Amino acid sequence: MNSWLRDIDRATTGTELVAHTKDYFALVNPRDLAGLPEEMRTIRIERETDIPLWKEKLARGCAGLQPEAYEGERVREMLSYLSKAADRLDEIRSVQ
Repeated sequence: MNSWLRDIDRATTGTELVAHTKDYFALVNPRDLAGLPEEMRTIRIERETDIPLWKEKLARGCAGLQPEAYEGERVREMLSYLSKAADRLDEIRSVQ
């Protein structure tokens, strides 16, 4: 996970950040999302606006997961990743 977070820190454009986020979610195993409502099980990151959108969706989805369940832990990791990516996106936008 640390290398993924470093990629976020190193991103200098929104396009770069979207590419890293898209790569991250391409490696997510469908079973990691099994505890979420069906409409949240296919995470697609195609543009900058998808990052904060999915951050909010996963935050809502996390609320219904058992804290100690494997799926809950994995979804919280994904949410943490998206939170960091959304923050970095805000930083990038503020200097452009």
